[in-house]
Amino acid sequence: MNDIQTGINSSNHPWYKATLTYTSEKVRLQLQVPHDVFSTQRIDEGTQLLLDHLAPSTPQTILDMGCGYGALGLPLAALYPNAVLELVDRDLLAVKWSEQNANENKLCNVKAYGSLGFRDVPDSRYDWILCNVPARIGSPFIQNLIEQGRARLRQGGDLRVVVINDLAPILLSLNENHHWSMVQVVRGERHSVFSFSALDEKPTMVEPEELYLRDQIKFMGLPFSRPFDLGGDDPRRLTQGLPTLLDVLPRDPRHVFHHIFCFRSGYGILPLLARKRWPKAKVRAVDRDLLATTFTRYNSEVLDLGGELLDVQESVYFSESIAPGETFDLMMGELSPSAGELVAIDEVRTVMQSLSANGQAYLLCADRMAKDWIMPFAVQNKMQIQIALKRDGYTVLRCAPQC
Repeated sequence: MNDIQTGINSSNHPWYKATLTYTSEKVRLQLQVPHDVFSTQRIDEGTQLLLDHLAPSTPQTILDMGCGYGALGLPLAALYPNAVLELVDRDLLAVKWSEQNANENKLCNVKAYGSLGFRDVPDSRYDWILCNVPARIGSPFIQNLIEQGRARLRQGGDLRVVVINDLAPILLSLNENHHWSMVQVVRGERHSVFSFSALDEKPTMVEPEELYLRDQIKFMGLPFSRPFDLGGDDPRRLTQGLPTLLDVLPRDPRHVFHHIFCFRSGYGILPLLARKRWPKAKVRAVDRDLLATTFTRYNSEVLDLGGELLDVQESVYFSESIAPGETFDLMMGELSPSAGELVAIDEVRTVMQSLSANGQAYLLCADRMAKDWIMPFAVQNKMQIQIALKRDGYTVLRCAPQC
């Protein structure tokens, strides 16, 4: 069971959302949860079902794939203090808060780090590999997860996954086609847990663009490969949000930009369009999701818009990718409603502090964010922020440096 305490914690971190309490017969943990990650209101039912149906062995090494803020791996670290836990996620924000939660709960047997699937996981063997499989993912990813996971088990080890029941038929079909000897451990109201034994042969690693590729889209005449399971890519963003932002960007050829910064760059639409529009400018693209940066690099190579003038960086908070005193001629990005008001204000403040003397920034957000959060903050702090365009529920804010 778990309960929730809302509000801001003592550190007043802008990303903090709530503290969840995980309680079992042997373990009680306080887990601080940031905005904009999976299952912030409660510990996910699938995670709880997996924790309630573990293998009957005593593990020495455990790998938690897709750890989030630690709701699965950290209870295991407390339950098995002699085991070594590796907590892995492609979202560096989740990794950061999982690591913080391990420290706050004095769990010294935990190592948290970023990896896109198994790409950056050491070539080690584990007694247990556990994963709460994302709901919005394709069959190639699931197949690779099972095959790569089984190959990393020690003899007698256990790979155990929980999926929403809608994904169970995919696992059953893959099991029939590949003869995995899969065992369905339990079927709950909304989730099912499956178990797999070790695999002797190690399969070839598959490239991310094959595992995650959802489709290919055209945007402003450029083709982009788009992955599964990347947040913030709803149809309205592509048909209304990003076009609203692009419509207010400078088009006058006399506007010369040397240093451009794009945050929440996703799979590369904004930074690569900037590379095309201002071919002599150096463009930095920042995202906290390793899937996003991987596809940005891939799309840049396909479109021949990479090279030395494109700098793709992974960063938990985009402010960490800006060196002290570094400034930009043009900054653009999207403010996230799910990240909350304090994060939006903190990011606007970072943008304003990072503009060159004649620089400008264009920020896309929902109308209510501009009206209720950003413009009152700008007026109160006498910041040069104006509404450049409102359309279809989106607002583009134009920011100029402080005098």
